[in-house]
Amino acid sequence: MTVNVHGIVDASIMIGVMATKRGASTILDVAARAGVSRQTVTRALNDMADVSPTTKARVLAAAGELNYRPNRNAQSMVQGRTTTIGLVLEDLSNPYFAELASAFSRVAAERHWSVLLCDIGSDREKARAQLASIVSRVDALALTGCRSDTIALLPAGVLREGALGLPLLMLDGPAHPRLDARVVLDVASGMTAALDHLVATGHRRISFIDSEVGPRERRDIFDSYLIENGLAWAGSPTITADESLDGGIAAAEALMRNAPQTDAVLVYNDVMAIGVLKALRQLGCRVPEQVAVIGMDGLDIGRLVTPELTTVNIDKTALAEAAASLLEHVLATTGERDARELVVGMDLLIRGSA
Repeated sequence: MTVNVHGIVDASIMIGVMATKRGASTILDVAARAGVSRQTVTRALNDMADVSPTTKARVLAAAGELNYRPNRNAQSMVQGRTTTIGLVLEDLSNPYFAELASAFSRVAAERHWSVLLCDIGSDREKARAQLASIVSRVDALALTGCRSDTIALLPAGVLREGALGLPLLMLDGPAHPRLDARVVLDVASGMTAALDHLVATGHRRISFIDSEVGPRERRDIFDSYLIENGLAWAGSPTITADESLDGGIAAAEALMRNAPQTDAVLVYNDVMAIGVLKALRQLGCRVPEQVAVIGMDGLDIGRLVTPELTTVNIDKTALAEAAASLLEHVLATTGERDARELVVGMDLLIRGSA
């Protein structure tokens, strides 16, 4: 099945739809199993006060046994409240997540949704507690998971495949059978554009600075490109660092110490790349004359440094629009579940550093 999303997904990229039989029962099936009326099922699932605890427990048990999934948009209308999306971010101090949160909030506002931000940070136990505290207050969760397994931090009740499981969407993170939807970045196209640009401008000793905690996807794309284009070179070191300004500085110092013949460097993200620019300046290396630098993320702060940072751009608005489109579908769906994926492309913003 192919779905076209204007302005978000390249026409050549297909959107995966993997239908699975989950939640195919109806509210009438639940009512029959619990021995109550349809109206009682609605009131019980919406936690209304006029349903006894015993009846509510029987309805919830029947819903779980039948794998019934209620229409959460309908629930919100019954309860007279706004749809609330929980946006789970890995680190708001990283400008990428701040820009993504801003874009998602604007897109959500256009749909009259409210957004509850959850910055989980690096402490996994605190993150578990934070997530446990918000799941009862939201209609769906939009997770970011490019650096860590956020799904594993969710409460067990949310992770169950059963009827009342909270809809989950992953933004730029790994696939998981529990997900209802996923937005995937076409990292390969963006990195290929960056490397093609470096080659076209005469660079042959290209190095890569990777995240020390992220997945190997970007490193693998880089290595494959060099091999396929006859650019692999013996002096190219494997450099990983913390995803921070200081991490970029340390990585650049190590790179120039171990591979001084490097004439271009592609960096895991923009924050690290700005650290690389700072370190190269301190080392007396002129950018881009001696060493070209390209980051990844397309952050606004890349325009505040000298030279301005060339970057593989992620359109955060397109990413947020894709997520909202998928969430609209998930929230409106009852019965058979379609675990959909949207692919968002990346493009190269050429500025002064490369």
